[in-house]
Amino acid sequence: MESQEAIQQGDNAAGAPSRADAWDRCVCDYINPVVNRVKRRPLFQKVIIANTILITFGAAFGLYLEERYFEGGELGFMALFIISGISLSVLINYLMVKLAFRPLDDVTDAMKAIRAGHRGIRVPEATDDPQIEELSRSLNSMLNSMERQRRRAAASVIKAQEEERKRIARELHDETSQSLTGLVIGIRMIEESVPGDMPEIRERLHNISDLAHQTLNEVHTMAVRMRPSVLDDLGLAAALRSYVKEFSGNTHIPVDLQLMGMSERLPAELETVLYRVVQEALTNIARHSGAGNCRVSLQRRDGRIFATIADNGHGFDPEMMMMSEKGRGLGLHGMKERIELVGGSLDLDSVPDQGATIQLEVPVENKEGIW
Repeated sequence: MESQEAIQQGDNAAGAPSRADAWDRCVCDYINPVVNRVKRRPLFQKVIIANTILITFGAAFGLYLEERYFEGGELGFMALFIISGISLSVLINYLMVKLAFRPLDDVTDAMKAIRAGHRGIRVPEATDDPQIEELSRSLNSMLNSMERQRRRAAASVIKAQEEERKRIARELHDETSQSLTGLVIGIRMIEESVPGDMPEIRERLHNISDLAHQTLNEVHTMAVRMRPSVLDDLGLAAALRSYVKEFSGNTHIPVDLQLMGMSERLPAELETVLYRVVQEALTNIARHSGAGNCRVSLQRRDGRIFATIADNGHGFDPEMMMMSEKGRGLGLHGMKERIELVGGSLDLDSVPDQGATIQLEVPVENKEGIW
């Protein structure tokens, strides 16, 4: 008999937690759907629901306080009730509105980042508000469409620029250089035909010949800078070696050029992009950095090109430079634009008085089809 009572007590003890768990599950099963439905309501409905709950709770709490404490007209309790009601109202509205407007804060942060030059950032679309979620989805779709159009337009402009550079360089080499060469030869022939007893004329002709030589060299240099034939004939590595040698000779800034795994030719558009980026970076170093030396490194590895361009110059604030409205950051924007057109990425690291470093990474085969 005693054993049966013990067993019954044990069953009751074991059944108590299960009934409590069942009650908790029942409450949760009732509350969770309600909470989820409220979370999926539009923003203005959330505010209305919050104020409705607040007014209902305040009315019930006020009625309770009035029946218990305010029959005698205690002003202290009445003042406490008013202050508590106002504080609770402000607190609940602040929390609800802050929570409801959090997705809009994400939209604002994304827009600031895009304005700062981070065009790949998009607005989070997973929100509890269907209207804001639809707004985020539409905004991202618009940004993606604008980005595709921008990249196609930029690619067309850059291709047109390169074609125009190539045409002008060819004309300078084939026509202007030949005309200047003929001029030099003609001056020499006239100089040789001048009698020896006319030294002043011979000296003037000699000066004109030197000036024609100098002009011919400048035209040749201009043609090479606009579109180096070695880039088309021998590839990126040879073109960079030639340009770095010329750059160091003109600016007296030594350049440590490191080329690893770059013996094979790359796609023509990729060679053009990398050459222009290095050219623009070294030009900026010569004009603005005050550097004593710089380093250019390119490495081909795992189907990608990794490049670094660093100097020991004055440095600058990259964010301020990229957001500058005076055109000072156009060169940086141009480099970033070119790299993105071939599916790559460019990072700029610089601290005032500590130099600057440009790191870029591009795939050897561009799968985006922009070019």
